[in-house]
Amino acid sequence: MMTIAWKELRSFLNSPIAYIFLIAFTAWMAGSYFVWGKVGQGVTFFSVGNTALDVYFSLVPQAFVLLVPAMAMRLWPDELKSGTVELLLTYPVRSWQVVCGKFLAGLALIAIGLCFTLPVPLVVSGYGEMDWGPVFGAYIASLLVGGAFLSIGLFMGALCSEQVTAFIVTAALCLLLVLMGDTLINLFIPRELHAFSNALSFSSRFTYLGRGVVDFADTFYFTSFTAVFLILNTTVLETRKGV
Repeated sequence: MMTIAWKELRSFLNSPIAYIFLIAFTAWMAGSYFVWGKVGQGVTFFSVGNTALDVYFSLVPQAFVLLVPAMAMRLWPDELKSGTVELLLTYPVRSWQVVCGKFLAGLALIAIGLCFTLPVPLVVSGYGEMDWGPVFGAYIASLLVGGAFLSIGLFMGALCSEQVTAFIVTAALCLLLVLMGDTLINLFIPRELHAFSNALSFSSRFTYLGRGVVDFADTFYFTSFTAVFLILNTTVLETRKGV
């Protein structure tokens, strides 16, 4: 599993995709926070007037909706189109090890991207006293959300042989998970489903973790969500192996 993870990570770093992801993510986060503001709100660091970084980290799900599917779309479709997936499945490795190896490689790249955002909290802390508890919680929440989106991308990529199809379907599903629980979305669904929509919402759980309260229920929600899609991905591989 670790051999596959290292192979995939090296493949990322030897291609433009990793650098496009890192530059785009860093630029999106910094630009949104300091220049044009969060989408739909226009709130920036200069309008907040304090060192709280909740607005900054609330930008992470928005950025991940497009960037993580774009990164994940090459993990399986390339293997399917070139036919190397059949060769890979003949090796003495289990399907779940292949899936987890690819997942760990993508998660490592997401973690590197989050490390690129560390200068912002360090710079902002120079303008006043910084509460590092919410910052720590926000980074954990960001990694959990990134992992959940990545698991969706892996599963959709295993179902599709075209990168563009995998990207569109993954991005649409990730966007839906971010928007669920939003007041505007609740206007278009029956009142009876509001509680269900709020329970599935990534944004509300992310916000709660970003306050520095690493709650077991929210952490379990993201990890179990990720595990379900990784299991589904493994099932797809087993089906292909059977064929």
